[in-house]
Amino acid sequence: MSRSVMDRLKDKVCIITGAGSGIGRASALMFASEGGTVVVTDINAQTAETVAHDITTAGGQAIALAVDVGDAGRLEDMVQTTVKQFGRIDVLYNNALLVNADYVMRDLDLLKLDPEVLYAHVRVNVLGGVLASKLALPHMLEQGGGSIIFTSSGSSLGGDVTAFSYGASKAMLNWYVQAIAASFGKQGVRSNAILPGPIQTPSMKAWATPEMDAAFMEVLNAPRLGEPDDIAALAVFLASDESRYVNGVLYRVDGGMSCTVPFINVTRKALASFTAPPETT
Repeated sequence: MSRSVMDRLKDKVCIITGAGSGIGRASALMFASEGGTVVVTDINAQTAETVAHDITTAGGQAIALAVDVGDAGRLEDMVQTTVKQFGRIDVLYNNALLVNADYVMRDLDLLKLDPEVLYAHVRVNVLGGVLASKLALPHMLEQGGGSIIFTSSGSSLGGDVTAFSYGASKAMLNWYVQAIAASFGKQGVRSNAILPGPIQTPSMKAWATPEMDAAFMEVLNAPRLGEPDDIAALAVFLASDESRYVNGVLYRVDGGMSCTVPFINVTRKALASFTAPPETT
């Protein structure tokens, strides 16, 4: 029997990493609004506590933990604390990613590829989620199932002229998402990923310009840029029993950006010139 709206995650214990802002924050609030008990984790203890406070003030159940997903010891503490306090883990949403302005500026030129930057992205963007999954999986297997969700990126699907370490780390992550699905799906544990396009998170707003937003709008097949809630809504579905037959999927949530042939804007401009009314003198 399907649950009612606002009740889809009732009785589910959900860990969300990187939940202090952006997509993670939106997901934590939405998970709680659907009845989930949320373990709000973030490298920034204060932002995690703020989100957990917002949830409990609204009548939900949440705790906050300071977690650097690049630290295996902190991941162990995260899983052990969750199980000790709530007795189970139903959902693990690996959302945290590396945000470092210095690394961004050192990742602009393939001829200047810096191994330190690449390793840092792999440590957080890949190992963080994979190790968290490794630690949560025994508990999910013991209880007969669970849902593991990852935030990947549309950048993982093709080559680019920048962000070489970031894009490569997300492509690597996609393999693990599907490997976990293949390894544990028959035992009731599902693993899926969300691949966002341009999303108006605080980190994106910090570096985006009006010109960049306009350029994104040219390649989107949607009337607006994405919002964190757009990703959170899919995460709720993947966390819920509604997606019990969904496993190993890489979901593109990119405003239709990836659904077209690369030269669609050339075609649009050509069509506009064909249909434009003749000039009058």
